Amino acid sequence: MQNSNNVVGKQSSYDEPMNSPEERVKSFISHWYEQWLKAETKSKAEEDNGQGFDFGYWRDLMSAVDKAHFLAGSGSGSDNSFGPADYDPNNEKIIECDIQGDFAQVLTELRQDEGRPSNYHAYELKFDAEKDWKITRIHTLFHPPKSPVIAPEQHADILAMSSSAAPFMNKQENLDLNEQTLFQQNRRVTIPHLDEGEAKLEEVGRLRISSGILGILDFGYDIYRFEPLQRKVKPGDYLVETVTAYNRVAGIRVKLSESEQAVKWYAANTPSGNGVYGVDAGNLAIFDVGNLVELSHLRKEKLFNEWILEGKTELLSMTGQDDCVICTSGFGDGAYPAFWGVNEQDEVVSLYIDFMILVQETENGSYESI
Repeated sequence: MQNSNNVVGKQSSYDEPMNSPEERVKSFISHWYEQWLKAETKSKAEEDNGQGFDFGYWRDLMSAVDKAHFLAGSGSGSDNSFGPADYDPNNEKIIECDIQGDFAQVLTELRQDEGRPSNYHAYELKFDAEKDWKITRIHTLFHPPKSPVIAPEQHADILAMSSSAAPFMNKQENLDLNEQTLFQQNRRVTIPHLDEGEAKLEEVGRLRISSGILGILDFGYDIYRFEPLQRKVKPGDYLVETVTAYNRVAGIRVKLSESEQAVKWYAANTPSGNGVYGVDAGNLAIFDVGNLVELSHLRKEKLFNEWILEGKTELLSMTGQDDCVICTSGFGDGAYPAFWGVNEQDEVVSLYIDFMILVQETENGSYESI
């Protein structure tokens, strides 16, 4: 582990090979900022002349930056937007560098103007065939990278919110949805306003729940006022299945019993929620809350960014093996209901999320599964 407390400075040549990851990061930041100043100056002149911002000019400037500092096929992603400087050699400080063979991670803190919190960057680098350190990816965070996503002083209270004896909450009256109708073997389906399609039942893998405490959330956003599901389950490794239709995930479920089928359903609610979960980044995840509380901001950011490249339903490993499953959310952002499926003795045998694709609205305004 190497550490540096130096504020980044300008390099003599941006095209020279760099002997260390820190040198490459410093060179990139200086080069990026130099190009940003050029665009900022040109933008002000164009504004004075009543002209719009020249994105072609900005893209050319950023192309030169990406070519100099990134591994082929990678880039800063700065070319499609322009605003306040994302990188600044006068205010961005390297706080840690970790080298593992031909790979490295450099963490920086970007101090903002007074009254605004710092931003943080996590640079991933590779030592390439030309004996040069090049950047492969940059993660931007708004919290210290290695800090936990949930403050340690909240952990005990959050875990205590879940109980095996928690009462069931009735599902919303207008949701006449049925797990067994949704999770059928492959079949032809037709929903309003779309042509006939095929619904497929697929296995994802086994979700490992060590704590027995489950959570549901949009993994693409920061966690605020987090609550787990109120009902606790037995620890175990549980089969996860999805139903896909029209190239979208129509439903995802965790089979808490593989020998029984649910005969009725209750809202899978949090202590202060009603079992409906909001989506703003096109996904929902089901996970072991006991492992979530140990997750760092940087690890969460990396997991989500890696997942979003493919966007397919898959198991993730937060702080334990296969302790989270994530999928895209139906037709996109919105709010989606989750349910506990129970047997005749009101014992939980499943947890599922319905993404409201294979549904139809009845004359009385209810939604039923098709």
